[in-house]
Amino acid sequence: MNRLLSLDGGGIRGIFSVAILERIENILRERYQKENPGFVLADYFNFIGGNSTGGIIAAMLSKGMSVREVRESYEQLGPIVFRRKPFWQSWRSFYGSEAFTRLLKENFEESAGEPMTLGSKKLKTCLMLVMRNGTTGSTWPITNHPEARYNKRNPNDEIPTNLDIPLWQLIRASAAAPAFFPTELVKLHSPDGTEQQFEFIDGAVSPYNNPSVAMYLAATLPAYNMNMPTGTDKLFLCSVGTGRVSITYAPGELGHVNVLGGGLRALKGLMDSVLVEQDKLCRVLGKTICGASIDGELDALTEGGLEKFLYCRYQHQFTDEEEEDCRRETGSTHPFELSDIASVPKLLELGRIYAEETVKPEHLP
Repeated sequence: MNRLLSLDGGGIRGIFSVAILERIENILRERYQKENPGFVLADYFNFIGGNSTGGIIAAMLSKGMSVREVRESYEQLGPIVFRRKPFWQSWRSFYGSEAFTRLLKENFEESAGEPMTLGSKKLKTCLMLVMRNGTTGSTWPITNHPEARYNKRNPNDEIPTNLDIPLWQLIRASAAAPAFFPTELVKLHSPDGTEQQFEFIDGAVSPYNNPSVAMYLAATLPAYNMNMPTGTDKLFLCSVGTGRVSITYAPGELGHVNVLGGGLRALKGLMDSVLVEQDKLCRVLGKTICGASIDGELDALTEGGLEKFLYCRYQHQFTDEEEEDCRRETGSTHPFELSDIASVPKLLELGRIYAEETVKPEHLP
């Protein structure tokens, strides 16, 4: 059976996903400890993908890091990455990219001074990173699969392929959230050897902030050349969210916000709707064995799917009470917002509680 792990974007709320992944890894370690004492998630999932914060976690898992190591790296990375620039430097982005870039280079190094590339042998699984190419106006769900069209190497020439792109740069591109971080410029080569430069932004500005459907398509459509067989006994897709923050407003409230505030609220609402829609599509395409209610009309959509794969969705809606607890316990002024570092301890606590209650051994074939 091929097993896919999909990780949503969501800024600092990625630590909530990490708590769920810890529970998954612990269950699987108990199952496989005799035959593999050093078990990590890359030993179970053979295709791991993510967008933005999910892309960072996906790349760490793909290179064989344990979830504990990912959590420790993530806790170190957050406060450094989300360090506000002085207000007079913030007219293009709230945060700089220098510290973020440095940490990514340190975490994704092939050898001393040499960056890991997308085609690095250190990656133990197939990996997908989602980003949006602002130069061409297209979404790029890019993988390290050697048979993908723009990854194939011609033995008769030395023209670089996408596999030669530094991995840190693709992760940075995937996490270049508008207003939060600067865009990322990446040099690529066309099949005829022509060098081009493209400007990338966060994959959240695409249909795939939840990359589950993109991963299913990459795994099964003939054009992508992975050619994984479909069926509930052949394909398993586990999708992990970062938690949902309520995006609701009193009647008439939106009509009184300024242009910037209204734009940001609209973007947050669109991103949240996209997460739900991708989840809904997966439930229609697959057979759902775990997933909360989508809405009052559809409920959890556990019946009537096309059964192209076995599907499991872990996601939590933060309650008003949980947000208030976070304010009281951590001093956070904007609980669970994408860059709210103060929320991290509470997010980790809530993630562990959710995972203990929700993630079951029988969910993991």
